[in-house]
Amino acid sequence: MSLYIIGLGLWDEKDISFKGLQVAKNCEEVYLENYTSILFGTNLSKISSFIGKNIIPLNRKAVEQDKIFLKNAKEKDVALLVGGDPLSATTHMEIISEAKKLGIKVKIIHNASIYTAVAQSGLFLYKFGKACSIPFWQDNFKPTSFYDIIVENQKIKAHTLVFLDLKPEENKFMTINQALEILLQIGKERKKEINEETLVIGLARMGSENQCIKVEKIKNLINFDFGLPLHILVIPGELNSIEEEFLKMYLL
Repeated sequence: MSLYIIGLGLWDEKDISFKGLQVAKNCEEVYLENYTSILFGTNLSKISSFIGKNIIPLNRKAVEQDKIFLKNAKEKDVALLVGGDPLSATTHMEIISEAKKLGIKVKIIHNASIYTAVAQSGLFLYKFGKACSIPFWQDNFKPTSFYDIIVENQKIKAHTLVFLDLKPEENKFMTINQALEILLQIGKERKKEINEETLVIGLARMGSENQCIKVEKIKNLINFDFGLPLHILVIPGELNSIEEEFLKMYLL
């Protein structure tokens, strides 16, 4: 018996690979992890219909604590569907590790991820440094560690892929505008690094027919309406001539 972790790709149910589709159809149980990433071009009903299986949705608690899908994989073939690529989120690495400790075979079926799709902006993938995430700020929770990662990447002239917080259970998805406001606030407090003149790239709904990529200084981009989620942000490092030429396509 095996646990199959299957990537769904970037946007809708049709992005699943042919191999992933066939495996999911043959599994006795199919689950959908829907909190590390969301496919906005589809819904649970559409995915179930496309695969031809009843799909059980899992929230964070079900994946990280209850782990029913993992227990059941001891006795039957189980599929865990995840947005993007299965190994983009550290949560899935932990699942693999625990499954192996339990003697459960794990098979990964890869798919497209924002980690590669971001190259459509024109930036070279090998020039990206460490990625980071901006969480929603609360009155008693305003972390800034992501800012330090951006600064460190800037020092080595590397690009930074910045993930934006999402809370599907609350229907909250951070926008590029909110992320830029947070970055500016930290920049003003520290009086350095990131300011209104900083060049940034905003990307929305990658993989869809109406995806959006815009390049501008923060002061010119902060009020731009990127539309529906999911949004992601890139802080470019040093650009070469090819990257500079490519980015001109997306100037606001």
